Amino acid sequence: MISFEAVAISMQGRTLVRDISLSVMAGEKVVLRGRSGSGKSTLLKAVVGGTPITAGAIRVGSLAVVPENIQRIRQEIAYISQEPGMSRETAAEDLLLPFTFKAHSGKEPTAAQIEAVLDRLLLDPAILRQKSATLSGGEKQRLVIARAILLDKRIFLADEITSALDAESKDAVFSFLLESDHTVLSISHDPEWIGRCSRVFTIENGILREEK
Repeated sequence: MISFEAVAISMQGRTLVRDISLSVMAGEKVVLRGRSGSGKSTLLKAVVGGTPITAGAIRVGSLAVVPENIQRIRQEIAYISQEPGMSRETAAEDLLLPFTFKAHSGKEPTAAQIEAVLDRLLLDPAILRQKSATLSGGEKQRLVIARAILLDKRIFLADEITSALDAESKDAVFSFLLESDHTVLSISHDPEWIGRCSRVFTIENGILREEK
């Protein structure tokens, strides 16, 4: 589903990661961990073309991560950051923003579908009437996950998505991600999430090492 083949990434003359080879199979839950600045987020962003690689190759399914394929690759992937940005006035507008684009025209979810997804993630539907600027970090994270579910994304790239969640909300997110057939490549320092993932890798001094 996602493969890294001897990938290296350098920025401003500094090599962040080198010789990274990893295959994440469909439905797997994989987590990367390591010190701040070790290149974890950089590697994750490279999957959606957010960071150029300097050697090797990354593939999503049969598609190489190259400029001409980026749009098709991004249609399959939800990138969920630690601090999701909200660009619209209300939560409802942010949730439904992608459905205003041509790529998702005619795929707008029904009110029942939206409510079911919000309920799964322990979000009160009343949140949709709130100003986006007033949402907590945890609410923003779950709203972005809800949007990815409604868009039927098959791959989740998750960067510290439990960092702003309370225990109950975290459990709801864990349950969804672990019980679904979605492919999840994540970054986390949360021992609960790390313990539930099928494979754990550490990045240290630019090198990837498998722990389990």
